[in-house]
Amino acid sequence: MKSILIYIFIFFSVFSFGQNNEQKEFLVCYSQVWGFLKYFHPEPSKKDWDKYLIEDYEKLLTCNSRLEFNQIISDLINECGNYKFKKRDIADSLIFRESFSWLNNSLINKKNHSYLTQLRNNKPEFKNKYISKAPSGNPKITNENSYGNYRYNPSIHYLSITRYWNIINYFCPNRNIIPENWTQVFKNNIYDFITANNYEDYYFAVRKMTTEIRDGHGFIRTENNPIDKYKYTPFYCTGLSDGYFINAVLQDSLQSIDLKRMDRIISINGEPVEYKIRQVGNFLSTSNDYYLSKATRYLRITNQDSITLAIDRDGNRVIRTYSTMDKETLKSRFRPTKASPQKSPYKFLKDSISGKEYCYINMGRLKRSDINREFKRKLMSNDNLIIDSRNYPNWTLIKLSKLLIEGRSKFAKFIAMDFDYPGSYKWTQSQTIGNKKKGYEGKIYVLVDYNTMSQAEYTVMAFQQHSNTTVIGGQTAGADGNVSEIQLPFGIKSVFSGLGVFYPDGTPAQQVGVKRDYEVLQSSSYLQGKDLILEKALELIRNK
Repeated sequence: MKSILIYIFIFFSVFSFGQNNEQKEFLVCYSQVWGFLKYFHPEPSKKDWDKYLIEDYEKLLTCNSRLEFNQIISDLINECGNYKFKKRDIADSLIFRESFSWLNNSLINKKNHSYLTQLRNNKPEFKNKYISKAPSGNPKITNENSYGNYRYNPSIHYLSITRYWNIINYFCPNRNIIPENWTQVFKNNIYDFITANNYEDYYFAVRKMTTEIRDGHGFIRTENNPIDKYKYTPFYCTGLSDGYFINAVLQDSLQSIDLKRMDRIISINGEPVEYKIRQVGNFLSTSNDYYLSKATRYLRITNQDSITLAIDRDGNRVIRTYSTMDKETLKSRFRPTKASPQKSPYKFLKDSISGKEYCYINMGRLKRSDINREFKRKLMSNDNLIIDSRNYPNWTLIKLSKLLIEGRSKFAKFIAMDFDYPGSYKWTQSQTIGNKKKGYEGKIYVLVDYNTMSQAEYTVMAFQQHSNTTVIGGQTAGADGNVSEIQLPFGIKSVFSGLGVFYPDGTPAQQVGVKRDYEVLQSSSYLQGKDLILEKALELIRNK
């Protein structure tokens, strides 16, 4: 196990068996042809298509010329054979052109290029066993071999990155907003996979690759997570507009370590905390930098027995070293010194300054059963409603929106991938919300921040259809749309947003988050009980 903090970028060994750039180009280009045939030709659905890549891997390593490379490609194409042409007439505006840019690779000779281009333009109709449509319209990845428990096999490592790259290339609805050229991403990451010497190296290669799509849904699932073996610091910290601060210290440690709530973290093991949080982005997929800046739990995870902090305490610089503990010890012996969260799903309150009444709803606690006759009666007689969406809701959108929004309003539209022609998409019918009866006539203030993610963002978009809605807070997570799961080798599953989500006017929600009327960021005063986002809502209520 490498002696590094988990959040430091994982440097893998140099590719030792052929470091020339052309060999990398051969590996990448072969993967692209292999994936294209898998989704465009009917024959791979009748075969164990993985087998051909695994067998060709060694050939690619010893390939010394473009002539040899094109023979390997030609042999792969011959495994597919002839097919029944179907002329395609798909609008260019509905095709992710980037998905097919690799076809212009000069490595591919004229004969092979002609075949592949003809297949692209005349893809036959067939039932592909590797892809189907989930009930919500997002991709359902099927019949992918997990290859059981881990065993060292570079050819399967190669298969892993190839499988992931091609699925994202043809079936990710947010393919066009991946920041870096997707082929270049393949080139940047391929050696991390094929030089991985053990499961831990392989696991982190997968994690690093999944960050490239910039999708807050791009997490991975596995029962064998190396991070579970790492250690934790005896404190919690949080990222705020004026720095990174200690916000809780474990109770049993209060007497043994010199660390206090409100201490501002300057550096960790001699490196600036801002640098450390950027390194988290090398293995944690986030849709935007604001969400990444809040991923402070990863600053607490290490495989070292201790961690050294430089902190600012009341203007004085203090450097201390603290022991770490394993996860089970943390869970069994310690509890954070945090106040118990508010348990009520809603409250009817009076502002202490203006005397104006308002209803406060915590969407993370509100259940459909709470939206009863008594709640409706009291809400409708109140002129101000604060909806706190800095949490994850409990499927209350439809019932609550029927109470709030008068008439049927479109609040979101989607793009879904066209599974008959990979790399293209379709606009789906716009989603509507509301009812035919009288709606809520007061003003609505919706509170958001980085915790507002996925269904929470979708819910806020619906509330914005009310004519008197004001959204206040920080940038939301920018990860929306039902998720799709990719089975990768050795028990790892990767997830991505399977639908592209947009406002009715075409404004995207992915990566950028929901539209906000007021940007308000929490500062260190939040640790002293001052909620600037909530206070902005109360200020607007007082001044209306």
